[in-house]
This record gives sequence, structure tokens and C-alpha cells, in this order.
Amino acid sequence: MSIDDTARVVDSTVGDSQLREHVTVHDSDIGDDCRLYERVSVKKSTLGDSIDINAGSYVENATVESGVQIGPNSTVAGVTHDLDESGMTFRNDSFEPIHLREGVFLGGGAVVGPGVELGENAVVAAGATVTDDVDSEMIVLGSPPDQQVVSLSEWV
Repeated sequence: MSIDDTARVVDSTVGDSQLREHVTVHDSDIGDDCRLYERVSVKKSTLGDSIDINAGSYVENATVESGVQIGPNSTVAGVTHDLDESGMTFRNDSFEPIHLREGVFLGGGAVVGPGVELGENAVVAAGATVTDDVDSEMIVLGSPPDQQVVSLSEWV
């Protein structure tokens, strides 16, 4: 295990993994052979083994299975706020867990919204926003309303 002196781990377990400069881990479980790069924040999440989360990324209220790669400056946030005619209620979080299945790849700057499940080996292109579940072996290109979700085998 290699945890940088500037990293902060609170109420969490960390396996034989690497936490780089200014990483924060709160109320989470981190498996073995994970690499959390500079300024990554993980809250209320469970990470399997052999996961890379690149610099500047944020993961909250998520289950991340083994072999997942999250590109730099990505957001995986399973928290939102209820919206009604009067707007959103201030400081009233609503939690909808996210599930990233084995082998998922998120490109840099990708956003995965609350309640989303990404199937095994799904790919989210850089800068894409995902608001609905994605089947295994699919790639998400772009963001709603012009988003495309196509089979990896077709796209390659």
C-alpha cells in the first residue's frame, strides 16, 4: 500500500493500493491494486480491484467493479436533488446509486448521473454525459439530446 502524506482517508478501508497527492476517501471501501491519482475524491462508494481513477475525478455513491478505468476530470455522482414547481430543496440530497460493471472505461471529462448502471466493458467517450443505463459492450458518444449509443463492435 502506498498512501501519499497529503491523502486523507476517513472511515474507510483501503487494500493494497496507491493513493496519490491530495486524494480524499470518505466512508468507502477500496480494493487491491487500485490507483487513485492526484486530487481524486471518493465518497460513500465501493471500489473493487485493479481500478484506475485519474486526476481530478469525483466518485460518490457508486459501486465500481474490478478493471474499471475512469479518465481525468470525470464525475460519477449518485446524488441529486428533488425538483418540483418551486425548484430544488436546498441541502436535501437524494441518493440514487450508480453501478459501473467490470471493465467499464470512462473517457476524460465524462459524467455519469444518478441511478445509472453501465454494463460490462461499456465505454463512455470523453466529454459524454450518461443519464440512462447502458448495456454491456456499448459505447456512449456525446450528450443528450444528440447522444449516440452504439455497439462497440460496430463502432470499431
